[in-house]
Amino acid sequence: MDAYNFKTYLAYIFYPPLYVAGPIMTFQDYASQLSSQKRPRARYVVFYAARLVAALLVLELMTHTLYFNGIAKQRVWRRWPEGFSVFDIGITGYWVLNFMWLKFLVIWRFFRCWALVEGTDPPENMLRCVNNNYDAEGFWRGWHASFNRWLVRYLYIPLGGARRRALNMWVIFTFVALWHDLEWRLLGWAWLTCLAFVPELAAKWAVRQPWAAGLRRSPWFRHLAAAAAAANIVALMAANLLGFVTGADGLPPGLPRRGGCDVLLQRADHVCHPRP
Repeated sequence: MDAYNFKTYLAYIFYPPLYVAGPIMTFQDYASQLSSQKRPRARYVVFYAARLVAALLVLELMTHTLYFNGIAKQRVWRRWPEGFSVFDIGITGYWVLNFMWLKFLVIWRFFRCWALVEGTDPPENMLRCVNNNYDAEGFWRGWHASFNRWLVRYLYIPLGGARRRALNMWVIFTFVALWHDLEWRLLGWAWLTCLAFVPELAAKWAVRQPWAAGLRRSPWFRHLAAAAAAANIVALMAANLLGFVTGADGLPPGLPRRGGCDVLLQRADHVCHPRP
């Protein structure tokens, strides 16, 4: 209990590795680690730093070869005379989602690596790859995991927890949207994400019922789970399109039906690197 004092609290508030953009660490966890003699193993820290460098190199390669984030930021489809096809817009949303995951992975792991070198072990924020998810619930547990823990402790449980999951998720995602910024497109992202949760919660409830025991033992169940995983990625893409690509005004009208990934990259290269 000696570590629970005002001096330690000030050190916790202004702890440099986590002050700017690091993972969220509770005061109790910080104080207990500060008073403990246990430190992260040097081998683990070196390996973690090597993984950080590898992720940074992949992000740098992605930034210079895949222009989808620039397409989204500049809204290239509005300036391109022929417009973009639905596939063009969809693949843009998919790669922007991957870019965002990798970008935040590098940012959060940099500050966590800094804390590890200093001797503190904060929680990991990105627990799994964005494409390695089988449901939206698991995705949000692994994306910004420390913030997810904070939401569970201070919003989800006080609102009723699992007993009112179908209702309190609307409050939580609305709060998360407002926490990001006060924009209608982010509110649309939050509510579209909640809509994607509804069939998932219904399917999980149905599978847990006794009459679905035969389905769970069926060899086809794994294929149904894989199809649900694909639907989950599509739902995340749709929400990401609204929140971070096209905005609340939605997709541009009159999209042509032709086009593809190669054509999209050529268009982006033409816009981002105009020839004299």
